[in-house]
Amino acid sequence: MLTDFSEKKATVFDIGRYRNEDGPGIRTIVFFKGCPLRCVWCSNPLGLSNGRQLVFNPPKCTGCGKCINICPVEANRFDGGTLQVDFKRCKSCGLCVPHCLANARDISGTPYTIQELFTEIQKDMPFYRRNDGGVTLSGGEVLMQSGYAAELLKLCKQNYIHTAIETSGYAAWDDFENVVRYCDLVFVDLKILDNRKHKEYTGAGNERILQNIEKLCLYSQARGAPGVIIRRLIIEGYTDDDETTIQVAQFVNSLPNHPEINLLPFHNLGETKYAMTGRSYLFHGKKMMTDRDPIILRVRDLTIQHAHDCRVSIGGGNITGHVVEPQL
Repeated sequence: MLTDFSEKKATVFDIGRYRNEDGPGIRTIVFFKGCPLRCVWCSNPLGLSNGRQLVFNPPKCTGCGKCINICPVEANRFDGGTLQVDFKRCKSCGLCVPHCLANARDISGTPYTIQELFTEIQKDMPFYRRNDGGVTLSGGEVLMQSGYAAELLKLCKQNYIHTAIETSGYAAWDDFENVVRYCDLVFVDLKILDNRKHKEYTGAGNERILQNIEKLCLYSQARGAPGVIIRRLIIEGYTDDDETTIQVAQFVNSLPNHPEINLLPFHNLGETKYAMTGRSYLFHGKKMMTDRDPIILRVRDLTIQHAHDCRVSIGGGNITGHVVEPQL
């Protein structure tokens, strides 16, 4: 049964333009709201919820108090002379936003039809054509809105735009396959191979993810597309140990098309977003890594040793790719 997505709307929390990461060339990255996992290291907490969400930036707040009386659920109050938001009480109605003269408040989550979002993407098309750039759908988890994503990617392919997605791989294979058929490149996170640790750190087991990675690689091998890149976020004390590194390297090396392994150094750039949405950040004070951090280099060398048939890269900007003609 075919579904008409022409009027269906997806919820997006950001559109990043002129990016040189997460795919070849200059890219537009569309961030979808909603994720089934709860990774303790998530750098995009705005993508966790699938609905509208209040974002409050305390340093901008002047303490005028106008938001207090306007809130229908009394989620705003003064505490010790500082204005606080009770995010558990807040319904994200947005009534307080236009009354905040300091612009300390906003609503994260904008609904777009496919055509509305493609119109936004079209604005950047001159940049794609100069250097084989394109569009990357990210999140959150883009596969939670798989039908919409597939139709959007199909429209991009029809207009000869290079397409990519970033995914946790945690979805039904039918939803996954429906999207990847319109992808030139697929990034899949592979956090930890040990199922118990994976559940501890992400809130879910990894059986479905591992199965989907294997199916994706077989699909890629049979069709010659999409390209597949397995991503590993490297965090000291969580994902950097030798055992995990060897297990992941050996698993990826055993896959039929020997996908690239892309190592991402830990960063804490999402920390401020946690405070702005009333969440606690587990990694406060943990230093960021660089591409030349000794931990990263150790993990790289060990990965190369145990995944000798795979290309190993570091960082989101070290990505190659090619434009694939539409296969519609």
